[in-house]
Amino acid sequence: SFERAAVLTARGRLWNSTFLEEYLTVTSVELIVRASVSVTSSIKNLVLKDASTQIPVSIYLDPGAAVAGGVPWWVILLAVLAGVLVLALLVFILWKLGFFHRARYAPPAVPQYHAVKIPREER
Repeated sequence: SFERAAVLTARGRLWNSTFLEEYLTVTSVELIVRASVSVTSSIKNLVLKDASTQIPVSIYLDPGAAVAGGVPWWVILLAVLAGVLVLALLVFILWKLGFFHRARYAPPAVPQYHAVKIPREER
């Protein structure tokens, strides 16, 4: 049902994180997309001209979408100090509640026998 020409549209996506991770030092990337079309039909005289093509696609980095290089050192230091402070507070509270005291049990009572000396004559 084609008249004379047909337009095929191909769409693709390149994730921003992939572009930023793999090509962080460049400002643009040019991709060459190769495509070919094949039609299986019962029509005998169907001829496709230029069934394969190459399309160059240029991709430019959006500077506003670029993520920062990393977390500042003072944020890491502040997080570590806050973690140590919370840990120390938790240990202090548990110590005050007696969590770390060792349970001491009284030794089992061994019966004490008091020996009575029976004189030899009475034996």
